Amino acid sequence: MAFSYLGPESPRPLSVISEGFQNRFRIPAYPEWQGYSFGSRYDEDMYTLVDKYLGLETTDRVCYIGDPKGSLAEGIINRFCLLEPVMNVIPGHYSYVETESNKMLPIRVANVGSEEYFRLQAKEKPETRIVFDKIVIKDALRYFENPVEMYCNIMKCLSKDGKMLIIHRASSINTLPVFMNAKRRLEDNEIPYSDVIKDLKALDFDVQWEIENLNLTISKKQWYSMLESKFPPQMEIMSDFEVRSGIRELTEGIMKYEGDLVEVNDRLLFIVVSNPAQRKRGFPSIKRYNADEMVPFPNAKDLNYSMEISPDLNDFVQDKLKKMAKERQQTSGIVFG
Repeated sequence: MAFSYLGPESPRPLSVISEGFQNRFRIPAYPEWQGYSFGSRYDEDMYTLVDKYLGLETTDRVCYIGDPKGSLAEGIINRFCLLEPVMNVIPGHYSYVETESNKMLPIRVANVGSEEYFRLQAKEKPETRIVFDKIVIKDALRYFENPVEMYCNIMKCLSKDGKMLIIHRASSINTLPVFMNAKRRLEDNEIPYSDVIKDLKALDFDVQWEIENLNLTISKKQWYSMLESKFPPQMEIMSDFEVRSGIRELTEGIMKYEGDLVEVNDRLLFIVVSNPAQRKRGFPSIKRYNADEMVPFPNAKDLNYSMEISPDLNDFVQDKLKKMAKERQQTSGIVFG
């Protein structure tokens, strides 16, 4: 009896993956401005959210900490007509070495990037220190060797009424169509976003956070091209072999039979941090963005309240008090005739 096996070029829904797939599948090359961009609509939504959380003014002095791939720095200058150029600070640097198991081993390069920059600035005297009105950190938390110290140093370089905005694509809530190996690796190598919020709270900063959904519509081949270029930047932890295998997994799996476009809601965490001195309550807080400001301070002392009552209610209260006093007297063995 003869058997025949058909590859993925067959239209059969249960076809197996062809061993010649990787040699036959062609991913087009895109210019850099398009290869690292999710499109004009997505960018416009992003700048709208940046404005919502930061309230940028044209006179603000802004610092941007983020990977050069997909940087928002130039867009922020154009979108908000800033009079001063944005200070670009690279978040840090890893040197990647591919192991025998086709995995990337990240080696941190010390004394390079934003941690070193803000550590030196924080040591400067206040009159000579560079001070920013707004600081944006985008997809850069993985670079921080000592996040708590980094947050403290950044806030020392922030003006009294300034704000720091952290934009973070947490792997645990990621909705982008990545392959399973990447999803597991990213989650294993990432600090949980709840720990980031706790660290900021422990430093007595005012913290507001929210998860936003940005609509993303992109062609499948452009998305494969981005993955091949290891974008978003978190994908740099994956080796070329792992990326090629992952793209094969997607093209022969969840993204095989639908149309030419893929549409998802990109879930991003927005964290706004400010110094508590600018708040009227006088104590730090942590809450969802735009939540009710009038919340009680958990360590406040007990307060005494009073309320005027009607005569009928007063008679009831007095009768109740007399009854309670009589019960106490009987319990103690004292009986009055």
